Formats: sequence, C-alpha cells, structure tokens
Amino acid sequence: MKIVIADGSHQADYIIGMYNNRENELIVINSTLSVCKYLSAKNGISVLHGKPTKESDLFDAGIDNADLFIALSENDVDNYVACKTAKKLFNVRRCIATVINPKNVDLFKQLGVDSVISSTYLLGEQIKNTSHIENLINTLSLEDNKINIMEILVREENEVCGKTLKDIRVSDIASVSSVIRHGQPLIPNGDTMLEAGDKVLLVTTKEHYDELAEIFQRKKA
Repeated sequence: MKIVIADGSHQADYIIGMYNNRENELIVINSTLSVCKYLSAKNGISVLHGKPTKESDLFDAGIDNADLFIALSENDVDNYVACKTAKKLFNVRRCIATVINPKNVDLFKQLGVDSVISSTYLLGEQIKNTSHIENLINTLSLEDNKINIMEILVREENEVCGKTLKDIRVSDIASVSSVIRHGQPLIPNGDTMLEAGDKVLLVTTKEHYDELAEIFQRKKA
C-alpha cells in the first residue's frame, strides 16, 4: 500500500512506526526541516522537506495514485488544502485529515475529505458514550479478571424487558445471582420476568462479557 504522511511530528513518527514495513511504500513530506531530520534519523527513511499544500512539492514527493494520504498539520486549513490537492490533482484514493477545531469535522467531510479526525471531538463522543454505557452496565472483575460480576440495568426499549430468564437463555454463559427491583433484591429462577428498571446481577467470565452486554442492550424490533 502506498501511504503519504504529510506534516506532523510525534503523530507522524507513530504512524511511520505502524506502517514502515515491506508491505507498504511510505512517502513522508514535512514542512519543518528539523522534523524532517528527526523523522528520518529515528525511522531510517528519507523524508522530503516541502509543503504538503504545494502542488510542486507533492509532485516531487511522487504521491501519484497513493492509496492513503494522511494530513497531520496543526493548521486545519492546511490539512484541508493538502487533502483536496492530493485527491484532485494526484488521484489519491483516500485522504484523512486531522483537525484541531472539532467544528471542522462535519464541515471538512461535507467538502469532500474522506475521513476527518479531531481528538477533541472523539474525546467528547467517548465521554458521552461512556456515560451512557456506565448507566447501563457496571462490572466488577475478580481473580485477575477471570470472573466478572455484571450489573445490567433493564430498560423499556430492551428486548429482554418482559421476558423470563429462561426465555433469555443465558445459563450457558452466566449465572443470574439476583435481580434488584424497586431497591429490593429478588432471588430469581427461570420464571422470573424482567421489568423496566430492574438491575440484573450476573456472574460470568471475561470472554462472555461482550456477548452478555449485547444480549441485554439489544432493542426491541
């Protein structure tokens, strides 16, 4: 795969380390001379000193028909221009731009950049998703993560709501130790029907965690 890494310092160094092998052809272009020398010495590759926003410099780098162009400048506009130039003039198949301003994620996508990455945007989404999941599932790991105790909140929209435990059929991968309903613990059996607001305590192993989470999060059709 032919990969172009444009600008960036430590980010570029990390990505070079990921793709610097016989299976890939790496082209690295950087507008800062000191970074060029650092990346070249650190990774044992040639790094072109040039501007990724400049057509002639991209031509000298030989990026024609590259499979992937990764723009890592700290200037959002430069990354956009570099990606558009690579795509339009050099027939690069896919472009990725990093952005500092999370508001540019959707804008750059609308303007034709294939993938746009903002660490701030991703962090915000991660916090939002984690908050939601943690309201749904809490996990306690025991014995060096070999045993997991899961507390799963049943919601009205979940497929398991209104079903009995024997209908859910998780006995092969977990043991339902108790159901907390209206603050009171119930010792369940196969005929126990789950209601919205129930907290289900399950004992399982690490390898079945994702499967159980999927079963209890699945929404009604």
